[in-house]
Amino acid sequence: MWHSRSAVSPVIGVILMVAATIVIASIVMGYLGGFNPPPKPADIQLANGELYIVNRTGNHPWVYLRFTLGGADASVIDTDDEVRTNLIITIANSTEVRDVPLNDTNNVAVNASSTFIQIGVNTSVHDLPVVGDQQSKVVIKYKPTGQVLFDGVLIAKEFE
Repeated sequence: MWHSRSAVSPVIGVILMVAATIVIASIVMGYLGGFNPPPKPADIQLANGELYIVNRTGNHPWVYLRFTLGGADASVIDTDDEVRTNLIITIANSTEVRDVPLNDTNNVAVNASSTFIQIGVNTSVHDLPVVGDQQSKVVIKYKPTGQVLFDGVLIAKEFE
């Protein structure tokens, strides 16, 4: 009579190889950080957007963005440093697109409270594409979650 000399049946061998693969994959995933849920979008709303230029006598003009600030998580952008590190602002007109650099404390003024946020940028340093009575597309993103807080067109008002 003929007898097989294999120690383990082919079915049991396949089951053991699949189990070993699953164990190795779970160990690798554990070292790589596992399965983290995506970051929860912050409850922050920017509304009533205003874009205006203030021409100061004898000084360079400033471009200001002002928004009503709302939402349960609005307090995360209530200080100058949090605004500078957490917001990405892009202003575009029909000919150019510029990111507003908020990291320069000498040329950026930030006023934030529980009800509004106002960001002013010295245009002599940053040369933003903003002209009075011109439409400018403004996009504001919240860096930690990547969500867009504001995406709209504002008409720049000029003040003396």
